[in-house]
Amino acid sequence: MKVLWFAHRDIKNPKAGGAERTIYEVATRLYKLGIEIHLVTVNPGNLLDYENVDGIITHRIKGNIKTHLYVGKMIKKINPDVIIDDMGHAVPWFSPWFTDKKVIVFFRHLHARSLPGQVNFFLAKMITFIEKLYPFIYKNSIFVTESDTSEIDLINLGINKNRIVRIPPGVDLDLFHRGKKTDNVQLVYFGGLRKYKRPEYAITVYENLSQKVDNLKLIIAGDGPVLNEIKEEIQDKNYNIDFTGRVDYDNLAKIIRESWVNLHFSVTEGWGYSIMESSASGTPTVAFSVPGVVNTINNDCNGFLVSSIDEFTDKILYIIKNEDKFIVNSRKFAENFTWEESVDLWYKLLNN
Repeated sequence: MKVLWFAHRDIKNPKAGGAERTIYEVATRLYKLGIEIHLVTVNPGNLLDYENVDGIITHRIKGNIKTHLYVGKMIKKINPDVIIDDMGHAVPWFSPWFTDKKVIVFFRHLHARSLPGQVNFFLAKMITFIEKLYPFIYKNSIFVTESDTSEIDLINLGINKNRIVRIPPGVDLDLFHRGKKTDNVQLVYFGGLRKYKRPEYAITVYENLSQKVDNLKLIIAGDGPVLNEIKEEIQDKNYNIDFTGRVDYDNLAKIIRESWVNLHFSVTEGWGYSIMESSASGTPTVAFSVPGVVNTINNDCNGFLVSSIDEFTDKILYIIKNEDKFIVNSRKFAENFTWEESVDLWYKLLNN
């Protein structure tokens, strides 16, 4: 079988995140099961135009618009058995308009929730309108999604439930594992520093807790448009806060497993990837109860879901007092999600 996978980024893209991690973990395992994988994606300018990445035959095209314009050409060139249109970004690939081959739509989350503050008003309205056209663009396609809330979003868009398949992602249980915590309490925020993820709330949580927890430390790992704003906010304050920037996975895993609590403030997610990586490391998470995230936290097990920023303080203090329990239970929760199980569902779907 030959699969053509359209996505806006691949694992080597400097802005790669959870969506690209899923593509990599799933596609490399499908390759080992005998499926030929072609990934067509955007070249940010510093990568090879053609490359085999651990079995994934990667075709990179310079420019977002040009990549979309090349959809028909790449379908004809590769001649796949199945096509996957990855909706990690809101703009669809329109693959069914160029072929009668089977098309699977990988729907991550409803972008309309995350657009405010990231793009201007008119562009946000345009993208929101395009999302509402998915039932028309992909009228005969199967939709794959990861969370209950994303499935509900698809149904609300007009996609028949019979055409929706739930495939939760896995987590690297070897890379992300339990380890010794820091002597003093250390909080961690890691991920994209973008408006809709609200990383600036990490400063508020630190300020609220620093009067109650001696020698409290906060690590903010990641990069993004609001990084400098956060740094400027605290530049004249004597806070014990480290900004690591974007770090490699080995160093990130070390930071997470040494931390006591992971902080998560996003307004929406397709799936709480960072929460699962944190749980696998024996580090519980306190997060807002929002779409996508609700599937990755079991209250009083691997953390807590809250509805206001003030609740973070009480929940974190409770976790600190019961850290041993949360270390064990967080890891147990994460062990329910493996890439092997996820890929098995993808394999069955492709073969059907």
